[in-house]
Amino acid sequence: MKRAAFTLTELLVVIAIIAILAAMMFHVFAQAREKARSTSCLSNCKQMGTALFMYSQDWDEGMPSVIMAWPGMPLPPSWLDTIQPYVKSRLLQRCPSDLSSAWTATPARPTSYGFNAYFDPMHPPYGAPANPRAFTLAGIMNSSQCLFATELAEYRSGTTTAITGDHFMPMYWGSPAREADAMHMGLQWDAIKAEPKTVAIRRHQGTCNYVFTDGHAKLMRFSQTWRQTPGSAPDVDYFDPMHQ
Repeated sequence: MKRAAFTLTELLVVIAIIAILAAMMFHVFAQAREKARSTSCLSNCKQMGTALFMYSQDWDEGMPSVIMAWPGMPLPPSWLDTIQPYVKSRLLQRCPSDLSSAWTATPARPTSYGFNAYFDPMHPPYGAPANPRAFTLAGIMNSSQCLFATELAEYRSGTTTAITGDHFMPMYWGSPAREADAMHMGLQWDAIKAEPKTVAIRRHQGTCNYVFTDGHAKLMRFSQTWRQTPGSAPDVDYFDPMHQ
């Protein structure tokens, strides 16, 4: 009796089908893995939001500071250290999807999350090095649409410079920017792409986690939090606490 056997063409077709199915499954698995990382990051953000809210309640609704050197001024403590008594672990400071190579560099990357410098006592327009003023919760126009913090990019957009700070400065975004400072505007805003250079606005499948001043956190697209028609004030601005 003759035995039936697969021809070479049939074998190649089967192999091709298996390869296509495997590629599709790998994509699905990758998406599921990133979704899990995004959820873990969101949990970090929620705990940070709670910690920042609790800190402000204990300090007459005042806000913590960020690390930035100012001429003639001592280096202030980071907001990360300030809220540490209100959180359980420093592991909250790193997003599972943060692939920065600077975690073991010198200086090392301290966090995946940046504080909104609008709230810093020494950043303009509401603070100043010569007269530090902590922005208070009472001054926020809409706490459910105002942001404490968000995710920092691994590298400054368009460069290989690793980001090792603890904050971002949205007052230098846009055209025109809220604060006119050519140096900081160039470091913070990509005028060609019309997007910030230091915020990880697409880390989680085109979205990013944001921490709101009422304590909640949410995964959103950047366009939902900030939008501007060039030459005009922003139509949407979740970063400026005085924006209505």
